[in-house]
Amino acid sequence: MSVGKETWSKLSPLLDELLDLPDDERDARLAALRAQDPPLADAVAAMLQHLPAIERGEFMPTSALPKPGGLAGQAIGPYTLVREIGHGGMGTVWLARRTDGRYEGEVAIKFLRSGLFGQGDAARFEREGSILARLSHPHIARLLDAGVMADGAQPYLVLEYIDGEPIDAYCRRLELPVAARLRLMLDVLAAVAQAHNRLVLHRDLKPTNILVTQAGDVKLLDFGIAKLLDDAGADQTALTARVGNAFTPEFAAPEQLQGGDVTTATDVYALGVLMYILLGGDHPTATPTGAPLDRMRSVIETVPRRLSEAVLRRGGPTTRWSSESRKVSSEVKGDIETIVAKALKKSPPERYANAAELADDVRRYLANEPIAARPDSTLYRATKFVQRHRAGVAMAAAAVMALGVGVGVALWQAREAQAQRVQAEGLIEYMIGDLRKKLQPVGRLDVLDGVGTRALDYYAAQDLGSLDADSLGRRARALHLIGDLAARQGKMKEAQKDFAQAAATTSELLARHPEDGQRIFDQSQSEYYVGYAAWQGGRLHDAEESFRRYDDMAQRMVKVQPDNHDWLLERVFAGQNVAIVLLDLGRADEALALSTQARAQIAELVKTHPEDIVSNANTIGWSARAQASLGHYSEAIADENAKIAAAERAPDADKNQDVQYLIANGHVEIAVYLRCLGRLDEAAQMGRAAIAELNRLAVLDPKNTDNLSEIVGGRLTLASTLADLGDVAGARTELASAQATLAGLMTRPIPKRVWRLGHGGRVAILQARLAASPADAAAAQAALAAYMANVTSYEQQGSEIPAENMLTVADAQITLGDLLQRTGQPQAAEAAWRDAAARLRPQAEHLLPAAMTLVGQADLRLGSPQDARAWADRVVRTTYRHPAFADLQQRLGPTQQAGGAARP
Repeated sequence: MSVGKETWSKLSPLLDELLDLPDDERDARLAALRAQDPPLADAVAAMLQHLPAIERGEFMPTSALPKPGGLAGQAIGPYTLVREIGHGGMGTVWLARRTDGRYEGEVAIKFLRSGLFGQGDAARFEREGSILARLSHPHIARLLDAGVMADGAQPYLVLEYIDGEPIDAYCRRLELPVAARLRLMLDVLAAVAQAHNRLVLHRDLKPTNILVTQAGDVKLLDFGIAKLLDDAGADQTALTARVGNAFTPEFAAPEQLQGGDVTTATDVYALGVLMYILLGGDHPTATPTGAPLDRMRSVIETVPRRLSEAVLRRGGPTTRWSSESRKVSSEVKGDIETIVAKALKKSPPERYANAAELADDVRRYLANEPIAARPDSTLYRATKFVQRHRAGVAMAAAAVMALGVGVGVALWQAREAQAQRVQAEGLIEYMIGDLRKKLQPVGRLDVLDGVGTRALDYYAAQDLGSLDADSLGRRARALHLIGDLAARQGKMKEAQKDFAQAAATTSELLARHPEDGQRIFDQSQSEYYVGYAAWQGGRLHDAEESFRRYDDMAQRMVKVQPDNHDWLLERVFAGQNVAIVLLDLGRADEALALSTQARAQIAELVKTHPEDIVSNANTIGWSARAQASLGHYSEAIADENAKIAAAERAPDADKNQDVQYLIANGHVEIAVYLRCLGRLDEAAQMGRAAIAELNRLAVLDPKNTDNLSEIVGGRLTLASTLADLGDVAGARTELASAQATLAGLMTRPIPKRVWRLGHGGRVAILQARLAASPADAAAAQAALAAYMANVTSYEQQGSEIPAENMLTVADAQITLGDLLQRTGQPQAAEAAWRDAAARLRPQAEHLLPAAMTLVGQADLRLGSPQDARAWADRVVRTTYRHPAFADLQQRLGPTQQAGGAARP
């Protein structure tokens, strides 16, 4: 239960009284209290329930596993336990080695205390483990795997093994100065901030969970375990989910001890305690007795001593006292102790909202810039300015004195303007941030359209060069939120403009700090979102430009920190994104070169980071797509098999839905490529297997639109293949299933491009092909006309059709022309065929077999058999034996059939 400050003032003396009484007298006193004040008596009783554990010096019962020596050598999946390396209230940690021969390495396996694990929650635990494994940061020990023992009762986590010492011990041993300790804290804060951005709380931050390696690298342990253990609520991603007792009392915030809601500010409190210990040498609310109940009361009631005073009392962040202590006390006095004091506020709203805000103030202090926690004043800002520009200020002192009155007025006006700006920008962030989260579940994001418009007008009037770093940061965050709001409503053109403004803002910050890796990373993300919005909106050339800038930023990041794994991975993603948009633009040869480069880069990363193997599989898949676009279908099949093999090597591949999707997608693509090679029986067999795999995934996650879309594509490929083989009934069955699933997808608020341009056209083409009556043919003609109207509307909005979808569009036009010809509309038919040929001629001139075949089909219908035969001659020299090419050969007659095997 939550205990407020007023209730605690009554509760505290009663606890003191009751704890001094024998058990029988205590019960009688509690009964008397219940007759007078039942709610207060309930609160006292609830606190007394924890008494046995508290008096034993424990906040939680014993660890999950006893400590028998017999566990050494036991196999846990592909790992073998070596020795115990730690234990506590959360569980027991063992060093283990990978012994299945796929790769060698050491890991830490944490067996969680069974009482923290809900009955029957094994699947949820493994799913959450998969989610948290994506929390990748250079200062977070990676969560590699999660599972449950064979008995179903013992959960465990597989973590990156870190050979280091607790951060406080590391600082004491090396007697690090204040600035060095703060820089270590920035690494910790960066890790926590990334998790906060991904809606994950730590909830148990303490020195023993933060290790520093011999190389001086900070590694945060146990991140996200609290989330694993506490997702009973309906909103599993909310930062205000209630937490149980999975925390350490000395580092718990008041709201945790009182049973209240936890937020990102709860982690900020623990970070404040850590900073206080690292800089002051003692706990901020240490008590003389050290008794558990006294410690708990102190956290809730005691205002910590100022950090500068704590340094003098304890000797500060080194073991040396006297003059050294006074020096350190003077150094932390002022801004540093203000930062720490704000982090340690009893009330969560009075603290920094999250780790990123705390980190911003620490960075400002180290750069001699004004901190946000310090009350703004002209004198304070002037002092910081002098500290940053001592020489220039000294030279200009006389001139400043002469202009003193005018400067004073100007500073006052600037302060007033700054205060108003901060207030306005804070309101904008609330409206499009927190308020949006409340409106999104009820589908009323349109309510914020006016807010976004006014916010954009406000930002458009700003001069970027005149804004300080804080204002630029708020501006970039707000513009990203506005862009995301537009994207979620399907307004991709607006989203692209909003993200572009955000990119201009982060570019201004980067211009001021051109060698700052974080600023380069921020700019890279801005460029990515500009490109993503352009790509989603079909503005492919715009997307290419933005993705190339994203790639340039990624290359710069790697130059700044060549050993930063996350940034090396970012470089892979950036290069692959450029390759993807080049594929859409029909430049498959360039795309293949970039995909090959990305594939080689990530293959190197996997050698030392096996958790990257899923990203590796994705990259191989894009290489396969490029090979197929060039007509290299055997090579594409080989790449898809390599993708599947890579995905199957991922930890617990059979339980990981993302991995299983990749495998099923690989089988769908192989079925497509086998059909292109004319190997129809194999294509049908592969297609059936893929659909079975996808159906199993759909049962596990019925709302996953990616799975459903892949099922539609797989069924359409199988239906086409069955029709090629003469199984019309089977083809109609698959088509009907695909139509039903696609109809459900198209009712979504924002239908995806692949549904509109890809699946919609393929359904209409198959309807025409399988028509058994004039009524069926008429329905197919109407479906094709509606599809082409959708395509026209898409193009009229300024969107470009990707090369892969262009094949479907041209095929649909040729099929529609055939139906128009049959119904006595030759002019309309000719227009459809001519447009189809014009659309695909650029791809055909690049000798892409699928495009050459369809252009040949169109030319033949337009009365140019010699042109059609010329295209067929080129195709026959490739391995392309798609049924569409067999049909072209048959239409051209015996002369051409001699060049390659034709199918009726």
